[in-house]
Amino acid sequence: MLIGKSGASVVRVQREDGLEWIEKTGSSAEIDLETAVLEWCAGGLPVPKVLGKDGGLLVMAALPGVNLTETSMERAAQIIAEALHLVHGMPIERCPFMASWALRLSQGELRVRAGLVDESDFDEANLGRSPTDILAELQSLPALPDLMCFTHGDACLPNFLTQDGQLTGIVDLARAGVTHPTQDWALALRSIRDNFGPDGERLLRKHLPDHSADEELLRRFLLLDELF
Repeated sequence: MLIGKSGASVVRVQREDGLEWIEKTGSSAEIDLETAVLEWCAGGLPVPKVLGKDGGLLVMAALPGVNLTETSMERAAQIIAEALHLVHGMPIERCPFMASWALRLSQGELRVRAGLVDESDFDEANLGRSPTDILAELQSLPALPDLMCFTHGDACLPNFLTQDGQLTGIVDLARAGVTHPTQDWALALRSIRDNFGPDGERLLRKHLPDHSADEELLRRFLLLDELF
């Protein structure tokens, strides 16, 4: 069983005959949103097929492969870069899922006011800071560059699957939506560094697009993530 920052839990269920599927539980609002995202992405991205939904329960087909924390550093960098280029290439003209800076910041502010931010989970660079301090810094930042695309929203290594050197799955899309692509690259760089150290980050940086190579942009999205 896996439990994410949102509090949702994910379990793989296997029957005696070997049939497998995935069950995810969370708030009804979270499950409704992720179901809609998965159905919108179907055919364009290797996402799980929705088998059923009932309130706060989402049932999905199991995908083949292991997540990128269970493969080599080189393979992880290659696969997550490939996955992000695929995600960011999705057409957004009719995408109903928004994750703009202003929207995410307002959601973060609501979480701060409700006391939902876990300070113990902050990155090392932010330990000792308060959520209100981080929120104030985020609110003081200038507008983002005018570049938007569909994003995963939580582009960490466990959310991408591989088998035989190929990308086989993209999962946990509850935070997906249209925003600046650095949202994904920032979290991917942090995740590969956490799992494989500085060498992993250096490998992934070789795939970093120019529009997301700005260190202040990368830091901005990592700082925003502290509120979620």
